[in-house]
Amino acid sequence: MEIELDSSGMAYKQGSVDPYFREDPGEGFQRKQIYKFDLEKNFSVWKSWRTNDGRVLPNPASSFSLINNPFESGSLILLTTNFDPAVAGKSFGGFGMRVPINPAIVLNNQTYVEFDFFYPISAVNKYMRLEVWSTSSGGEGHQGFAGYPGTNKTQAYIRASDMDRVAGGDPNWIGFFNGDTWYKKTMCCVTPVSAGTWEYLNIDLHTETGSKVNGDLLMIGNIKITQTDVNGVPIPDVINEKRFSEVPPIRSKYSKETGSFYTGVSGTGYVLPETIRGHHYEIFTSENNLKPEIHQCAPQWLKNEYPGFVFKPLEDVEEWSLPTDEYLNIRDSGKPGEFKVHGHCLAWVNQSPVWMRQIIPENISSMQWNADGRFYIGGNNATGPYKKVDKITARRIYFDHILFLLRHFMSTDTRYQSSEKRGIIPFHSFDVLNVEIHESRHSVIIQENPNGWDAALRHVSWLMAMTDDDLGDVRQHYVYLLFKYAHIAIPNAQMAAKYKAHYNDPNIVPEYMKMDNHDKGGSIDAYITEKPPILVFNDFEVTTSTKAKVAFNMLKELNTAWKTDPLYDGRNLIENLGLQGHDLVTQTLASQHQRAVALFSSLIDEGLLDSICISELDLRLLDFTPGGEALAPAVLNQKQADCLGYQYALLFKMYYKYRKYIDHVIIWGQHGTGWMHSYIPFDHELKASQIYYGIMDPDKFIQGHSYLDEFFKDENNKLADSYKPEII
Repeated sequence: MEIELDSSGMAYKQGSVDPYFREDPGEGFQRKQIYKFDLEKNFSVWKSWRTNDGRVLPNPASSFSLINNPFESGSLILLTTNFDPAVAGKSFGGFGMRVPINPAIVLNNQTYVEFDFFYPISAVNKYMRLEVWSTSSGGEGHQGFAGYPGTNKTQAYIRASDMDRVAGGDPNWIGFFNGDTWYKKTMCCVTPVSAGTWEYLNIDLHTETGSKVNGDLLMIGNIKITQTDVNGVPIPDVINEKRFSEVPPIRSKYSKETGSFYTGVSGTGYVLPETIRGHHYEIFTSENNLKPEIHQCAPQWLKNEYPGFVFKPLEDVEEWSLPTDEYLNIRDSGKPGEFKVHGHCLAWVNQSPVWMRQIIPENISSMQWNADGRFYIGGNNATGPYKKVDKITARRIYFDHILFLLRHFMSTDTRYQSSEKRGIIPFHSFDVLNVEIHESRHSVIIQENPNGWDAALRHVSWLMAMTDDDLGDVRQHYVYLLFKYAHIAIPNAQMAAKYKAHYNDPNIVPEYMKMDNHDKGGSIDAYITEKPPILVFNDFEVTTSTKAKVAFNMLKELNTAWKTDPLYDGRNLIENLGLQGHDLVTQTLASQHQRAVALFSSLIDEGLLDSICISELDLRLLDFTPGGEALAPAVLNQKQADCLGYQYALLFKMYYKYRKYIDHVIIWGQHGTGWMHSYIPFDHELKASQIYYGIMDPDKFIQGHSYLDEFFKDENNKLADSYKPEII
């Protein structure tokens, strides 16, 4: 039989479905309205109500009212928020409102609450979320706390990322009102979290942590409940024909050898050529097995220093639980050096051991944001009983933690449970610190201080203990210290020489670094390597404008300060920025990412960063995307599959455009499903999906699925080599 070849050299039989071309397969199931809230006729039945989590009572200083839509015909609910945490004694505020649903309606898992949402530019950084919920029993006396019988809630977040979508042309520009520029998000859509009967609709508004609002306005309207019409004409399911082993490897298209970047995937252990990992990828990382919780109990010296305090766990366990074989097997797979390892991660707010989460700074006692916004314990997974630990002890804890873990793999010293017989297990790169920019405060901080970054961090209690109240010198900052320890752990020759030369100066090599036998009379020559692991700061949503600016400011200040440190070793302190991913398919995702990549590339051009990486790539489909919502590993309809392929094609086209700045791209999941039911290149049957084809030939895929051009607007043109994005 005659075989056709595409531009990538892929072969497929005549008459089979061409993965690079499809006309619009149809509209599929549409949603129909099952309930409409008539504001003009029934606004009198809307009442103030407590919020679902019970933390914010009805606030008489805030209100809602019915107004004529200042932009279009009809009416809107105007939300007027007044809240000053300094007066109220809290760090957040908000209020709730409630309307009966008469008659009550039965929800299924294809039910949606839809509304139009209007907001001014000035409001985006002041609100945490809208929360939509209901009660099905309990009537007017129901308290409304999450977890009570009859509650059903879901959340619609208002984040700084909305501002990025404004810059990209979504949502629609509306006009001016009350001296401000307003935008409209059409058909904001939230999916109820469970089926059941709803008798009331509740909408809560929460202000952002630490934000002071005074007469700030939002508007909502066109509120309705819809359900998918099961009598519609379905879009056919996509058919993925070729197994992963029947198509060319992804690394044949993208690798250092082809002039781009390493491509990899999550997963450790021996790499077999007949597997997805062995066939398609060359750099690997574990989702979980190197996170700080492997340091499972406190070191004995810490217990000795605090004899009156018991660090959890109480039972006797080994101090470390090390996944050595997982990485030894990668090293010993394939040809020598064929496969690379990325380590994830040395410090993180989550999956840290219980004993570590008990630690809080000695001189900071606030359980909420301080007046200067620098410390927060309540949301950082801290675990009582808490123990105040002085900053020198806290630094010793993490100095030991980092040196032990890195030297366990990258040395042969028995001090670190290694050996000459086992040999060094090299790591290409390592996440030193993971997800440390606060998920929302960045939007507030950057507006108040365009050059700021410190106050926008999470300030995880056991990490912040290393800095405590010593905030005047950036070299005492816990982020700086964590990366400095990693430089010392696996040094280059320059670091080893400087460490030895300054060993007797306690201001440069402090005593806590000498207390646990990490050197031999000041010599760390035994740990020198010509290729230390690339040291990475990894975070999510770093492509949103305000969070990108926080990361940019942090990288610039810390790396600049490091160049005048007596232990400066010729490397950047933070060498790589990891753009975590786990994104949603949206109309402007690729251009949003491109603006951020252009920003960080400018820092690389200045010599204040070496590279970036795409560290945890997968994509989710929500209801507003063509073809509708899908949760992996569910089989996709043709439009959903094409939409994912188109989005991946745009992203990889952008990555290739900036290939000289990108070290590696790691896909978060081998087949079937990524994180939180996201989609990745190979399906649950290990077959190449539309995502794979979009990655392998982005231009061909985009051109062959032009029916999606309207959804993705002008994204492809913005990725042309000649297009220079505005740096955010």
